[in-house]
Amino acid sequence: MGKTIRIYLANDNMDGLKTVEISNGTVKATVFSRPLLREFSHRSEASRPGVYMLYGYTANENTPMLYIGEGDPVGERLKDHGNEKDFWTEAFVFTAKDDYFTKTQIKFLESKLIKLAKEADRISLNNVQFPNVPTISEADQDEAEEFLEMIQLIIKVLHLDFFEEMSWLPIEPVQDELIYEYKTKKAVAKMAIRNGKYVILSGSTVVKECMQSITASVGNYRDKLINDEILKAHDDDLYIAVKDIPFNSSSYAAAIIYGGSVSGPIVWKCNGKTLKEMESEE
Repeated sequence: MGKTIRIYLANDNMDGLKTVEISNGTVKATVFSRPLLREFSHRSEASRPGVYMLYGYTANENTPMLYIGEGDPVGERLKDHGNEKDFWTEAFVFTAKDDYFTKTQIKFLESKLIKLAKEADRISLNNVQFPNVPTISEADQDEAEEFLEMIQLIIKVLHLDFFEEMSWLPIEPVQDELIYEYKTKKAVAKMAIRNGKYVILSGSTVVKECMQSITASVGNYRDKLINDEILKAHDDDLYIAVKDIPFNSSSYAAAIIYGGSVSGPIVWKCNGKTLKEMESEE
């Protein structure tokens, strides 16, 4: 069954404050940039209990950073962070449409979101303290788990990957699944398209030596995959993927294999046709 997601531009401007809601859902997200904090503080959402994420970069702008918190009301906490935290440039605030979040539930959601971000390990957390899951009644926990599912869905709709795992346990291709291949130097990589992701399959090999064309983003991501032992040394020239690795872009996936900039739709091939040709036919 499908879901209806409503994105409302409060000022008829894509760069302005916006709200995101799931039809028949109880959670409402408000998204805004730091200069719009004052505008948010005058909205009804600011006076409600909720959880929030603050996103930005460190002073040298090399490392993305995230802070996850809760407030009752949430607007007061964000005002404090406007004075105390310099790194953030965007805020994502989650409140209940009917003011139904209890203090225990928002603390539950805060601890769960922090745990998910730590497990995904995609971004540096600005949090100093990592709260434990509070004691909560069975009924409140069931409701809070539903709220968490809605928040995670909205996060995916906003194309935020803070909570997305960097790798998946290997899954063997099923019958008739299209498997794309990319060969470069000694590396041979295989890729499947699953759940809207371009997935480098376990067993794919990756060029060790990076090219001059490699971007900082791809280089840093490769380093993280190596440090986390998702890519392991295979021989003098190659790494090997020991898990399936999802990407939002076929070019980004190919760049990880090649160690430099490359056009994914052109280099990934299946049955003698490029990914671009296959997508054109579809």
